[in-house]
Amino acid sequence: MKIVLLLNQPYPNGFALTKRIHLYAKGFQKNGHDCKIIVPLPSKDNGFLDNKTIKGIFDEVSFEYTVKNTISSKFFIIRRLRNFLGTLKAGMLCIKENPDVVITTSFSFYFLIYIKIISKICSFKFIRETNEISYMRDDKISLKKRIISKCRYGLFDGFIVISKQLSNYLTDEVKNRNKSIIVPILVNDYKKKSLPIQKTIVYTGTYYERKDGIITILNAFAKLIESYPDYKLLLTGSPNRSNDYKKILESIRKNGLKKHIVFTGYLSEEALQNVLISSTMLILAKPANRQNLYNFPTKLGEYLISGRPVITTKIGVVGEIFENNKNIIYAENSVQDISDKMQFVIRHQDLADKVGEMGRKYAIENFNYLKHSKQMSNYFKSLY
Repeated sequence: MKIVLLLNQPYPNGFALTKRIHLYAKGFQKNGHDCKIIVPLPSKDNGFLDNKTIKGIFDEVSFEYTVKNTISSKFFIIRRLRNFLGTLKAGMLCIKENPDVVITTSFSFYFLIYIKIISKICSFKFIRETNEISYMRDDKISLKKRIISKCRYGLFDGFIVISKQLSNYLTDEVKNRNKSIIVPILVNDYKKKSLPIQKTIVYTGTYYERKDGIITILNAFAKLIESYPDYKLLLTGSPNRSNDYKKILESIRKNGLKKHIVFTGYLSEEALQNVLISSTMLILAKPANRQNLYNFPTKLGEYLISGRPVITTKIGVVGEIFENNKNIIYAENSVQDISDKMQFVIRHQDLADKVGEMGRKYAIENFNYLKHSKQMSNYFKSLY
């Protein structure tokens, strides 16, 4: 089977969706399929992510940018021209590759219609990768937005969804009757190094309060260091991309956290693994809202595979599949309870270490990318 994946994110270095799509492609390759990632649009993020190669093979996966520059231009007209040419060439590449399946991430409606037309001409199945609900920043959506969502989802022959909640959304709310497959967060197991445990608490993510509870985490950490002042909070990635950046800085200033916070910036995969493996604990504090009730945080896979204890809120699918104090540590979405759970991990490190190891075991058994890639292949065959 020949499979093309259309990615609207930087590649090969990138964010959560980049890693997810890469594991799809790597799994397809290892399961005997011919696979290629196509990136139609340049990205400003490619500059600091150091993505300079237009075409090549990364970790066994073939990829290609459709324009001769990975970084989007500072000039509006040039940027628009490149986006148009990149879109046009993406369709031409889909024709050239002659795939059986094209999997797409989120793009403009016009781009998706363009690829849909090509799918009718070339007779491939057009599949939508869906890991977030439509209009995820809205807790209530209007009738107009519901109609738009129905039209967009109507373009596809099938769906890869990250949770059963999203699958139910497509059938119950969008009223889409095409088949979907649930593919949870994915992990690629690596040989865990034996590193000394540091007095660090680690957060990796988008730095949004609505999505990850970053302000809540900072305030909880501020309470923790009243009793444990030798601990540090390590924050990976770039906070200045977040709309909550000023609030983050204000929380750090107000709580006197400057000497207790370490912004690592973007890390290589190996460096990130080392930070996670050597931490005392890993933290995520998703609040209850429409977005988080439907998604499944991909960073949780990175957390769990490290073997370190994970503290998270009991929201959505995360609140259904794990067992408290066995393979994860649940906290209420409050500053006090999250701080209390941080203290619990510090005071009961033997138990916390066991929770971390059981979390790793659960991830390996349930989120293995090779197993789910094989299931996706069988799902694609069922569409013909």
